[in-house]
Amino acid sequence: MGKKINPILFRLKKNTVYHSLWYTFKKNFCYYLKCDILIREIIRRNFLFINLSYIDIIISNKLTINLYINNVDQFNIIENYLDVFVFQISKILKKNVILNFVFNHVLNAKNIAYNVVNQILNKNSIKKIIKEELLKNRKNFGCKIQISGRLEGVDIARKEWSLIGRIPLHTIKYNLEYYQCETLTQYGILGIKIWLFKKNNEK
Repeated sequence: MGKKINPILFRLKKNTVYHSLWYTFKKNFCYYLKCDILIREIIRRNFLFINLSYIDIIISNKLTINLYINNVDQFNIIENYLDVFVFQISKILKKNVILNFVFNHVLNAKNIAYNVVNQILNKNSIKKIIKEELLKNRKNFGCKIQISGRLEGVDIARKEWSLIGRIPLHTIKYNLEYYQCETLTQYGILGIKIWLFKKNNEK
């Protein structure tokens, strides 16, 4: 087996950007890192039913959080819970919190994974799910979807994957997105991996 590297980590500062923007001295680094991870977990837990593309955390004199949303209607769902959420976050770093919502209409790998998870929970056929999502994203240069686990309740775990176009993993200059997640089903946990090869000017 070859050793794999995360395609996003492989392209940092070339085609991808950091989503944690803060700097501190060595003695405080561990504390800030734990806070960063904890804030992201709280966001995912509170906004579980919302498709967030990216989460930017900027720590300076204030704590700035940018949440990238694909659909404007999703903001109306969480509007009533924002005060409680901001209060919960402010207790972690004891800083003033600025919460920004950015409406990002460009499709990314996380959006595809979100759609795949919803269809799996609706108990659709795995092959049909992969085929439909690939056809939706045929305008991109390439897309690969892989689902692994006890697919459709079989006794032995297996992988089901399909590819449209091409996925150049070793060419750093190309804009390649990657996302992996898990979903709990009646028969156990299924792992989902998405690779998306987009045009260089798309973010």
